[in-house]
Amino acid sequence: MGNIQKFINLRRCMKNQWLKTSQLEKLQFKMLKSILNHSYKNIPLYHQKFKEAGLYPADIKSLEDMKKIPITTKQDIKDHYPQETIARGVDTTKCWKPHTSGSTGKPLTMVYCSRDEDYQKAIALRPNLACGQKIRDKWAVITASYQAKPKKWFQKLRIFAPEYISLFDEVNQQISFLEKFNPKILDGYATSIFLLAKKLQDQDHPKINPKIIFVTAEMLMENMRKTIESTFQQKIYDQFGCVELGRTAWECPEHSGYHMDMDSVFMEFIKNGEEVSPGERGEIIYTGLYNYTMPLIRYSIGDVAIPSDEKCNCGRGLKLMESVEGRKDSFIQTPSGKIYSPIIWTIILRPFSQINQFKVTQEKIDHITIEIAKTKDFTDETLTAVKERIDQYLGQEDVHFEFVLVDEISRKGNKKLKSVESKLKIKLN
Repeated sequence: MGNIQKFINLRRCMKNQWLKTSQLEKLQFKMLKSILNHSYKNIPLYHQKFKEAGLYPADIKSLEDMKKIPITTKQDIKDHYPQETIARGVDTTKCWKPHTSGSTGKPLTMVYCSRDEDYQKAIALRPNLACGQKIRDKWAVITASYQAKPKKWFQKLRIFAPEYISLFDEVNQQISFLEKFNPKILDGYATSIFLLAKKLQDQDHPKINPKIIFVTAEMLMENMRKTIESTFQQKIYDQFGCVELGRTAWECPEHSGYHMDMDSVFMEFIKNGEEVSPGERGEIIYTGLYNYTMPLIRYSIGDVAIPSDEKCNCGRGLKLMESVEGRKDSFIQTPSGKIYSPIIWTIILRPFSQINQFKVTQEKIDHITIEIAKTKDFTDETLTAVKERIDQYLGQEDVHFEFVLVDEISRKGNKKLKSVESKLKIKLN
């Protein structure tokens, strides 16, 4: 597809967000029926799943009927890739093939033909424009996976043309580039922009003054949000998604929750096999609506969030998620059986300015390791205060806490940095 089609897709997506919710639900179901029919006919994995469940696409007569379709796991995709997960007749040598970070094991490869890729990019740009970004704004993105490519004609005219910075560069090197580039838009991994903000706080007169800041790819903890906003004196916008589905939800200027991209993905929130009520925590089950090359139907990635039935004051018809809770493997379960959201660690450690970053790892049900990236002001008294605060919140739990003090939390390969990770198999009841 040509570049003109990219802008046609973007224009359509920008109009869709202002449709009424009922209109978006009709559009969503129409797209859903189309992708289900296509998958049944052209994707062996899904033909088999429908057959085993005794279903035909015609049996899905409403959004509620989606729960009749078996869930697809990441392992399902890996086990059947590529012969049974990619549509028949696709020349994959001409396709875009992004990879997941591999933070939960072996990376998974997705495949998009040019038509699907164009739509994905339009969906990805929509929240940026909705939050005030202009087409020729200077735009800097801190990322792990960028590879330099020749710029296309519209990028040479600085139309949606980000400059990329490696998150593996030293923070001082990132600051040097940003001071020279002077971006209006700062975008990137949540932890990277947080560390950048922390470093800039040590400077009397930082020369980096973005007007709009987007964070993505990693769980945005409340202390990270506050640090970034106080450093740059700007509200930030959190964007939610994954490599497999692209952008799926995002904050608008009202900050009333996360608008779900109803015209690109159908999201269910499930607990014990049933849809949760608004305000309740549930695992997200995704069905992509535009990737006909490698569809994902009722795909479980382990994301956990809370749906909302509130209406945003911005007037958009896109439904809201109340909050993002993280991944299932970011929840901690103690010997008493109690399950703690990863947010508890933000609450516990938020008061300590002497902590740059932290990583909590649960290897066993009664053993948790807390890795702390300390500032130069971190002392033995700080560690004692940390232990007292953990005891205040979790003292009733029979758990041994091991502390490891480091200068920097290591990031292995291109993997996302998880602030909290449990090696246990936890069922969120």
